[in-house]
Amino acid sequence: MDFVNISENCMSIVFEERIDPEINAQVIQLKSAIEASDILGILELVISYNTLVVYFDDSQTCHETLTEAIQSLELTTNENVLGKTYIIPVCYDAPYNLDLEEMSQLHNKSTEEIIQIHTSKPYLIYMLGFMPGFPFLGGLDEAIATPRKASPRKEIPAGSVGIANAQTGIYPLASPGGWNIIGKTPLKLFDPERNPEVYYSAGDYIKFKRISKEEYDVIETAVQNGTYEIETEVH
Repeated sequence: MDFVNISENCMSIVFEERIDPEINAQVIQLKSAIEASDILGILELVISYNTLVVYFDDSQTCHETLTEAIQSLELTTNENVLGKTYIIPVCYDAPYNLDLEEMSQLHNKSTEEIIQIHTSKPYLIYMLGFMPGFPFLGGLDEAIATPRKASPRKEIPAGSVGIANAQTGIYPLASPGGWNIIGKTPLKLFDPERNPEVYYSAGDYIKFKRISKEEYDVIETAVQNGTYEIETEVH
């Protein structure tokens, strides 16, 4: 672990410089160990691929004191961190599959093949970022890895499921973006009025489940009525 001072009340703890499930698990384990400790002054812990960012109250502690306290923690690095798997229903039909046909031509695969590959396995949530609830998912099959669009769209609808390079993700809110959009979920992935505001966390998994346009409409109505319960699997 390398400790890097960012500002007077922020520091980063950096692991190996690569995107890897084991490295990400170590970051999550460190976050859990800090949360379970009685270290004074910590305000917020933010996970990324290989880094844990620590925000703290500089009237209660300092970089040196925090570094020593965190280095003294015992981590169970020999154990795998297994979270829940959240099942996200996705309609891959028009008008939601904005870039699916273009991807089909690029990869010389049918749209059905791309959908089958995309829905074939769960994806690890390495981190949340970019906007509230946006999951950066690892493990995308190289066969459908696709570069970001050269010209980003001015607005991508909330719920859109996309691919950018070797990652897939979901836009919880409408936003500009350059990801290739292949489908859309009717779920409201970020809701400030709900507890929790976001269903999942770094270390959990997401698996995409294909649904029809008719099923999309039914689920969307249930979401609007507050009666939809997201499917989960526990490891």
